[in-house]
Amino acid sequence: MHIDYEISEQDFLDAQRLAIKNSSLRIVRWTRLVLPLFGLSLLIFLIHGTATQGFSVRLIPGLAVCLFFISVPLLNRRTRKNLYAKSTAMHGRLSLDADDDGMQFGGQTFSSKMSWSHFGKFFEDEKVFVLYQQNQRVFSSVPKRTLSPEQITTLRQYLERNVSSGGSKPATNGGVQAPERI
Repeated sequence: MHIDYEISEQDFLDAQRLAIKNSSLRIVRWTRLVLPLFGLSLLIFLIHGTATQGFSVRLIPGLAVCLFFISVPLLNRRTRKNLYAKSTAMHGRLSLDADDDGMQFGGQTFSSKMSWSHFGKFFEDEKVFVLYQQNQRVFSSVPKRTLSPEQITTLRQYLERNVSSGGSKPATNGGVQAPERI
């Protein structure tokens, strides 16, 4: 099977989001929800304390910490956008060839052939496939927006046969994919 595709900035952000959501490291997953909620609860606590006892200059460091925790997702998004801008190998036309021996990724400046044993698991949602390498910190992504339904089905079949699923596949109902809620 041969696929030609491109990774846009939004595709890259979607793949990063899915990878963070399914990361084996708890602290990575916490950056999405737990840290901002912790910052918001601290901010509410500080505001309540200020309302009952009055404002004090000693609250300023606490407010700064609260605002930092609340802004972590925005800071991470900015960092991921900068990472995409600097990763020029992902820009332009890319290709993927899959067969029973493995996968070959190629672009204008690189070509890489990997056996199926190189991949530890994969995840997919309605927008992207994410293939983790065995070390589970490095992954490759294939956006679905440039693939035909037949290519999506064929790639999914290769991945299901050769790589363990991470469990985030969308359900199928009579051949129609139901998007996963995130």
